[in-house]
Amino acid sequence: MKNNAVIYVNFSQYDNTGRILDYLTETFQTVFHFSFDHLRLKHGRKTNVLTIYREGKKSKTVKLYSLRVPSPLQFSSLPLVALLMIIQTLRHTLKHFSALGIRPIFFSVNAYPALIGILLKKLRIVTKVYFWVLDFYPTNYPNWHMRIIRSVYLWFDTLAIHFADELIFPNRRQLELRNKIKIIRNHLSIIPLGASKPADYKNTTSNIIGFMGMLKDSQGLSLLINNLPKLFTHNPDIKIEIIGSGPEEETYREMAEHYKNRIKFYGFIEDQNRINKIVRRWFAGLAVYEPVPSNESYYGDPSKIKVYLSQGVPIITTRVTEYGILAEKHSFGKVIPYKSQSLIHAIQVLYRHQHTFRKHALSFAHKFYYKELYKGLFR
Repeated sequence: MKNNAVIYVNFSQYDNTGRILDYLTETFQTVFHFSFDHLRLKHGRKTNVLTIYREGKKSKTVKLYSLRVPSPLQFSSLPLVALLMIIQTLRHTLKHFSALGIRPIFFSVNAYPALIGILLKKLRIVTKVYFWVLDFYPTNYPNWHMRIIRSVYLWFDTLAIHFADELIFPNRRQLELRNKIKIIRNHLSIIPLGASKPADYKNTTSNIIGFMGMLKDSQGLSLLINNLPKLFTHNPDIKIEIIGSGPEEETYREMAEHYKNRIKFYGFIEDQNRINKIVRRWFAGLAVYEPVPSNESYYGDPSKIKVYLSQGVPIITTRVTEYGILAEKHSFGKVIPYKSQSLIHAIQVLYRHQHTFRKHALSFAHKFYYKELYKGLFR
């Protein structure tokens, strides 16, 4: 694929999930990466950007228009945000690729951008649309705003799956879920999310437990934040680091204010190499997904777990994803019920036996080196 070009459209918080962006820039001669800040997070990146890569290096950055509205208006402004995405992707694609005289392929991991790619194909601007179906969002969410958003997304998802040229699923659970709505076809594959090359083992002792990812209730960070007094009473030496931004970030910061000398919020970090350097200092990584029916983590591929393991960091997780079973089988972490006492006990166990668990984490992480996993992504 070295002599070809790709248009990659995604949302900023997930641009390099599983080192996808890194693989694209390593694989294609020209990459047009449209990155949109649809969540408009306070501590996230505050702009939309088109970045053009040539031969693996940034050659140009174009700042795109970003719509920032007060929090009460964010839900009602979503249709306008979606329209701006279409207009800006079309405008800049036509502007740049007409000058180059080539027709790229289109790639996305989200249903709405995938539909933009299908529109570009109808206009004969791109040759092929690849849709990596990373997520499924159950529509039985308690909040009515989110029920509407998820119902609309499911409609986008169904259309994108039916009209994309190539489908990639991260696991068999996702594929079987979609087969219930009759989307079986020849052009599909199963490729899980990858991670960095496993770090070298270091026989160091850490007192830091960490979390990376979207800061929202379903990710389980509230189980830790709600029990800080109990945690620090039992473990006075432990510190906490949190990478990411999200809807609940301000709430978590306020709840942790009393312990600000022991808890560090990094906010959103784009650079995966910087994330790896921070994560590898931890003795455990949190992935305690909340076991509620509306949690999309039941169906996705947990990229944070793979980042933890690639840096030799054992996990604490629940049975929401398949990694609950795998962690027990391969001894790279502790699996707990969604209870505060279970979390505190698991932290103590990993803290005391971190060297043993670290070795098991690194051993298992070799399965997820992204350069090996993604070889069959484009065909």
